[in-house]
Amino acid sequence: MPELRIMTFNVENMMVRFNFSKREEEGLISLPEIDDPVERAELIRTYWNVLTDEARVFTALTMASENPEVICMMEVEDMPAMKKFHDSYLRRFSREYKYKYLINANDKRGIDVAVMSRDKIGAVVSHQQMEETIAYPDPKKPKKQRVFSRDCLEVNVEKNKKTLAIFVCHFKSMMGGRPQTKVKREAEAAAVRKIIEERYDNPAKSDWIIVGDLNDYTEDHQGKPDTGHGLGPLLDDGFCVDLVKKIKTPEDRWTHFYAGKREYHQLDYILVSPSLAKKNPGVAPVIVRNGTPYRAEEYRGERWPRVGWDRPKASDHCPVVVTLGF
Repeated sequence: MPELRIMTFNVENMMVRFNFSKREEEGLISLPEIDDPVERAELIRTYWNVLTDEARVFTALTMASENPEVICMMEVEDMPAMKKFHDSYLRRFSREYKYKYLINANDKRGIDVAVMSRDKIGAVVSHQQMEETIAYPDPKKPKKQRVFSRDCLEVNVEKNKKTLAIFVCHFKSMMGGRPQTKVKREAEAAAVRKIIEERYDNPAKSDWIIVGDLNDYTEDHQGKPDTGHGLGPLLDDGFCVDLVKKIKTPEDRWTHFYAGKREYHQLDYILVSPSLAKKNPGVAPVIVRNGTPYRAEEYRGERWPRVGWDRPKASDHCPVVVTLGF
């Protein structure tokens, strides 16, 4: 049975865009093409976060420290940005990742999901065009639309003559309110399930993985279940298994710290089919926090030298990594 070491990591605005001056930044506030003030603010934030040297050293160190064979990333601008990061940063600490895939998708900010792999990748399928009817409570919102905020990028990794399908996702953020945005994440989760059910005659007995920043949490920091999430289509009836929940101590499951309310939550997931879970009993992933800024005060472990209170840092998310047999 071959083994594959997989990492999921929201790398936070891996951009190679122009770094606007303060004067230009103020001018961007009146961007006419975005009506929603929340989306406009996010667009502005994107344009003055760029591929900075010290931060990307931390990102690369964090990846290399766990030596994954496959790295699934969220918030990558484009292929040139990924190649620049790989060649100028990651390759200095790690072996080469020969196979790289990114397909520009639906996000208005231009942040995409991407994959780097040392093992050969066969078929790559983008599901960004998939449309669904979304039951928004606000009648002004469109009903039929592209369901994925970014994409559900399907990559098929080949190792020792076997193939493992990985579905890389980055669901709708909670900006604008968790209850208000839940319906979009719920639709995305249902769409991922639909893709897998159409792909496999018996999904429970097939091997596949869903990874990514799903932008919602299913429990509080003490492990008390929270039913207000939008991930029900994937989790409620055992369609897949959340490996992070295999970490015994609930306080050790967080992957993101929200400074506004001082909240620690798991937003990043490695979800596996029931078949794959049975093949890997007792396997729990590792959450890597060396690049976490010091404002996440609950983490008292080692950090990379020169990590700051807020920045520089590896990312605002912690990567999750696991080795699985298939």
